[in-house]
Amino acid sequence: MNKTRIAVIGVGALGRHHARILSGFDDVELVGVVDAREDQGRQIATQHQTQWFRSAEQVLGAVDGVVVAVPTVAHLNVARPFLQAEIPVLMEKPLAASLSESKELHALAQRSGTLLQVGHVERFNPAFEHLRTLTSQPLNIRCQRVSPYTFRSTDIGVVHDLMIHDIDLALSLCGGSATVQSVDSFGAVTIGPHEDMAVSRLRMSNGVIIDLTASRMCPSAERSIQIWAADGYFSADLQTRKVTSWQPAPMLRQNPGLVHLIAQATPNPLSLKDEVFTKWMQKTEVELPAQDALTAELKDFVNAIRTGARPRVTSTDAVRAMDVADQVLSSLTLWSYQTGSTQSQNRNAA
Repeated sequence: MNKTRIAVIGVGALGRHHARILSGFDDVELVGVVDAREDQGRQIATQHQTQWFRSAEQVLGAVDGVVVAVPTVAHLNVARPFLQAEIPVLMEKPLAASLSESKELHALAQRSGTLLQVGHVERFNPAFEHLRTLTSQPLNIRCQRVSPYTFRSTDIGVVHDLMIHDIDLALSLCGGSATVQSVDSFGAVTIGPHEDMAVSRLRMSNGVIIDLTASRMCPSAERSIQIWAADGYFSADLQTRKVTSWQPAPMLRQNPGLVHLIAQATPNPLSLKDEVFTKWMQKTEVELPAQDALTAELKDFVNAIRTGARPRVTSTDAVRAMDVADQVLSSLTLWSYQTGSTQSQNRNAA
């Protein structure tokens, strides 16, 4: 079997893991790693028995695909020559530094008919994969993604750094035809220079309301999704991979009006609560097995290169997420802890 030749461009905090995982695939040849920092590049290359290159141009003619994990501001310039040469690209999220640059990359891929996959890795989280099978009728989607400040990705704000994950997940749950009707957002700058905390409410054309919270100024990490739906309540802890659902018992689902008879028949509130949350509202809890989402994402990329299959996250998906992120940023009322003032935020809008 011929191996798929792949290089990783940028081997910092995340790129090094791409290199590590790809070097262990039987059907992949890790042609090399690219990084302007010689010490960093040589160290990762030595660890995985491959070559170090200073510039991306040096691997242009020697690969079947590349993973781009450089700072977001460099995404467009790094990926452009590969897409022009019809070489598949897996781009770390967000697709680019702005909506206009994201559209340019998408257009390049479309014109050349070249694979452009985007690293919205949470799509491969087993908890999310299971969650999306439980309901097709979301009414409200609530996503929370908070963590301590890592002092990475400081070239972008928390909307493009963290919230973009949940924008993508929520849009995929809503369906491809739903569009944003209104956006209300609030954020804050602490360390800066970009927003470090943001909350946003999106009202979608299909009636779904999406509530998003993102912060990189929280003492503990949380990544969770809750869905209130026509057929119950569903939640997923994306860290522990635990998925919980509360759904009406079949008899109550078939006849919602039964709730009034249940209440009349059990006048004691404590007894009624116990009966409702045992007999009439049924809980299911599943803890999904561990699965490395980054490994699954890279397997998806390699398969798309080898077979021409559609990857799970396309540049179309990524542009849609960037478009919504742009609307969030444009609507952001921003409090600055540095200046003690509030202002409208549109400087990041494309």
